[in-house]
Parts: sequence; structure tokens; C-alpha cells
Amino acid sequence: MTAARTIRTLVLLAGSLVAASPAAAALALPFDVPAPAAIPEPELCGEPVPAPVLSLAVSSRYDQTDASRSTLDEAADAAYQESMEPLRDFASAVTRHASRFVESGGTRADSAACVVDFLAAWARADALGDLATRQAVLSTTRVVAGLAVAWRIVMETPYGDPAERRLVGAWFARLADDIRPHYSLGGERRLSDRQNHRYWAGFAVAAAGVVTGRRDDLDWGVESFRIGACQIRPDGALPLELDRGKRARDYHLHATAPLVMIAELAAANGVDAYGICGGALHRLVDFNLAAVADPSALEAMTGTRQLALPTREGTVRGDRIAWLAPYLARFPEARARLRGLEVPDRLTSSNLGGNLSAYFGGE
Repeated sequence: MTAARTIRTLVLLAGSLVAASPAAAALALPFDVPAPAAIPEPELCGEPVPAPVLSLAVSSRYDQTDASRSTLDEAADAAYQESMEPLRDFASAVTRHASRFVESGGTRADSAACVVDFLAAWARADALGDLATRQAVLSTTRVVAGLAVAWRIVMETPYGDPAERRLVGAWFARLADDIRPHYSLGGERRLSDRQNHRYWAGFAVAAAGVVTGRRDDLDWGVESFRIGACQIRPDGALPLELDRGKRARDYHLHATAPLVMIAELAAANGVDAYGICGGALHRLVDFNLAAVADPSALEAMTGTRQLALPTREGTVRGDRIAWLAPYLARFPEARARLRGLEVPDRLTSSNLGGNLSAYFGGE
């Protein structure tokens, strides 16, 4: 172990003591978590822990000569996907187990134990402690967000060693502390300070704050929401996502997911983010629904044909619109505005924490 990693591990251990204090009580999730079923002995996970990703150094997938950043560089994309695959696989496994625990009504002790075991192992290793490029930071926020939601689901179950559970909380605090300095306070320094990357960072930090009880992290997430919501035009478009040319529709969907999730975390903890900037998020949702049904208006705005959205069994793939589960649960009247969109029964996204249909009252 390097000296730098030893120091970081000591910081995590110190942070775990703070996380154990009453002042660091966790904040609320926007959905109910089942109590673990009474069983004589907690079942063991029974699955090997995926190897922790300690370092990541990825670059943009896009052709840098394309100002819209909408044309993939095939070689760069292949390298990016290869580097991100272990991290995505881990997030998928953790959120799948968190989902199974909720879906089972708390009877799947094995799945809860897997979430605890997996995240404890990554926290012990100080995973993601070396993000060597800015793109690495931008690309991991989605994973951190989903993992934090999954951890909050099981963190009050009786499985796992208490000291290691505290270490997981300290790890999420460290991840949030690492993310925040890469973004300005909504200024003009970089586009990523104001577009979808900032919203995903806000969701990651807010979700970590819900785990650790650090209200300032939730507040930072709400400020990230404000940066996005207050840019939404009267017609519902996000100007910086329109700039993505042929991928504008996909990036609008991509940007909406963390905004909805921040609003949900905020609402669960007494903050009305949905009402920020005159309820602008509702206009963005309607813009998305219209663009999914018929992209012609969006194509007129961008001056280019939109790429087809990924589908499964003839409808838009659930992970692209998983944010509809919490949105429709809170605003059921919005179903009248779906414009014929067939919403899958199971809306799941590892970036959002798992099976949102189950979390927010679906099947």
C-alpha cells in the first residue's frame, strides 16, 4: 500500500468514527424501505466480491473536432467502455441486490448482506481513490449516486460488522468531498459546471449526504438542481443539452434523471426543489415526453435528425426513462401527458439505485 493510500485509509477510519455519532444520523429516502424479516441467523451473501476499482483514467468518448460532442471516436469509445465496464458491473450487482431486498419485502437477507459485503470491501480498499483525469470524475458520479441509494436502503439492517458499516459511510463522505471541488458554484468556468455533469454530481453528493447525514451535501445537490432548473426555457428545453446536436434528445433524458432524483431526495427531507424557478422541472418533463413521442420539434431546434433511442421489446428502454417512476408516483396526473408513451412495468437504472418501480410503489 502506498503512503498516500495509507493516509487516505486512516482518514476514512477517522471519518467512520464521525459517521457513528448521533449528529451524523442518516437523512431520509423518498420511499419506504422494508424492515428485515425476522430470521434466526442472517444469511451470508454467498457471492464473491467484485475486485475494487482503485484507479480510473478515462478520456472523452467523442470526436474532439465535433463542437457538439455528438460524434463518437470509435477508438476512444472502445477504450472508455473497457475501462468503465468493471465499475458498471459492480454498480449493477449492488443495485440489483438492493432491489431484490425491497422487492422481497425484506425477506431477502442474502441480498442485503451482499450489498453490505460488496460496499464494505470497496470502502476498505478505498476504491475510486485515484481518479486521474477530470473525465474519470465526471464518469463516476453516476455510479456513486446509484451506490449511495443502494447503501441507504440496507444500511440500517443488522447485517455486517458495525465498524465496517461505519467505514462505508466514511467512504461515501470522502467520495462526496472528492466530487465537489471539481465543479464551480454554478459559474462559467466549464460547460460541465452547468449542464448534465453538474446535475449528476449534485445527485451523487446529495445521495452521499443522505447516507452520512451531512445536510450540506444535500444542500449542494439542491444548488446543483437549481443551476439546471433555472436554465430551463419556457418551451421546456435545456439550452446546453440542445447543443448536443443529434444526441440532444438522449441528453435531455440523461439530464432529467438526476434532477428528478435530487428533487425527490430534497422533498423527503423538507425541501421543495420541484418548485424552484417556478416549477421549471415540469416543463422539462413535458418537453421530454413530447420529444420521445415525436422528435420533429426538437429536430427543428437543433437543425439535425435525432438518433434513435435505445428500445427493448418495442418501447423506450426502461433505464432511459426510469426517472418517470418517482415523478409519476408524486404527480400521478402527469400520466395524462404521456403522449402514448408505453411505460415499462419495471423501470430500473443502476445509476438511480435500482428498481425504481418497486421503490416508488410499482410492481
